[in-house]
Parts: sequence; C-alpha cells; structure tokens
Amino acid sequence: MKLLSAVPAVPDLRAALRDLAVASDGKAHRTYAVLGTVPGASREELMDLGRFLVRLDITSLVVVGDAGPVHAGAVLEGSWGAESRHLPSEQDALALLRAELADDDVVLVAGLPAVLTALGGAA
Repeated sequence: MKLLSAVPAVPDLRAALRDLAVASDGKAHRTYAVLGTVPGASREELMDLGRFLVRLDITSLVVVGDAGPVHAGAVLEGSWGAESRHLPSEQDALALLRAELADDDVVLVAGLPAVLTALGGAA
C-alpha cells in the first residue's frame, strides 16, 4: 500500500486529491481518500470536495465525523453510492480500511492522525 497524507485545508486537499488520482497510474491501482475534519471549511466547500473527488474518479471515499458533507457531495454527484462511506469514528474507518485495503492500493489520509499512524504514516 502506498500512503499519502495531506493537511486538512481545502486548497491542500484539492491538490492532494489530484495527486491521488495521478498515483492510480491510469486506474492500475485502487485509490482511497480517507478524510476527517477540515477546520474552517464551510458546508459548501466540503460538498464541493466530494463532487471534485468523484470527477477525479477516486475509487473509494471514507469520511469520518464532521466531514460528512464531503460524503453528501460525492453521493449527490449522481454516479456514486456505495463508493462513499460516512463513519462516526477513526476506529471505524481503520477497521474498514484494514478489511478492504490491498498491497497495491493508494491511500490518502487527511485530518485523521490515528488512522495515518496506524497505517504506517507519520501523524
């Protein structure tokens, strides 16, 4: 698994999501965006991140806690459903990721230090 991390701020997340899409190597690798709280972001900014993520063709979105509008934006884009999950806690997200991730997946984690650390990144 290749692990990417991003600062949980809207401009940084947009750039990191573009990097995640590129890291799929032409869809040769599944891509996961795992997002937590984005301080200072409005509901509309978070929903826009969800729509942006769908347009980038990210494989799967895992949203935790207060970042729920990202999930809403992705699902409302029309072409997504089960690809996006909104979970209550970092522990739930970590359990889901441990069950689903494969060695060749690329994962972006933002705003979830416990998940990042557990997956082998530096928080």
